[in-house]
Amino acid sequence: MSQKKIALVLGGGSAYGYAHIGVIQAMEEKGIKPDLIVGTSMGSIVGAYYAAFGEIDSLINIISKTSTFKTVADPGFFSLGIIKTKKIEDLFKKVFGERKFAKCKIPLIINACDINSGENIVYKKGLIRDAVRASMSVPGIFAPFVKGNKILVDGGIVNNLGINLVPKNYKIIAVRVTPASNKKIFSSKDIKTLNPIKRLIYYFEIINKSFTILINKLEDQMVKERDDILYLSPNLKKFSYVSFGKHKELIKAGYKEAIKNL
Repeated sequence: MSQKKIALVLGGGSAYGYAHIGVIQAMEEKGIKPDLIVGTSMGSIVGAYYAAFGEIDSLINIISKTSTFKTVADPGFFSLGIIKTKKIEDLFKKVFGERKFAKCKIPLIINACDINSGENIVYKKGLIRDAVRASMSVPGIFAPFVKGNKILVDGGIVNNLGINLVPKNYKIIAVRVTPASNKKIFSSKDIKTLNPIKRLIYYFEIINKSFTILINKLEDQMVKERDDILYLSPNLKKFSYVSFGKHKELIKAGYKEAIKNL
């Protein structure tokens, strides 16, 4: 009997998604090579890189040399997002160039959301950089990606852990990096503060927590729908959605989880 193919499913989660790199490192160490990669949001960035180039170590080098602050310091006053993403698009163009899905070393699937129809848009062909740009566009934070008549935003809105995009004949390794939705972010006393800096922080905390609750419920449902899943959930409690400067620690957390369970 032939061995089942393996699909690696990488969920979204902003900076938490750096843990995916550690999972891939552990898989490489154990000689496990996926036959398919499915990525959403930050999972699409890490997954696309691995699928395109067949290795992950050089991505760590790129992350180390890239200033997150300078990359997102791109105000989007008239672009329907706090961040315009021109600098992010330039970075994706530099990394992926004109590379298309057909040229990937490992087959790749990326998903995004059409904000008008609510449809889960699945990418299996075309330019990798366009698919990644669409999939990571958190509504309100990053400007939407416009392609033809579609206005595309973060795939996590409709499907943050794309287990259902994997064909039935695959064994799935699914990596979930979103934090638990029961974590308390502030008290009723905190929210009454008149400190403008704290109020701004709480504003973003509310947005983040709202997404977390929504995404967790969707992911829970996805995991229940299939029983052929090795489910990895790294311990990322001491990090946040914006812990981009702690990428080495996040990678280590993903590696530790994968080595323990693979």
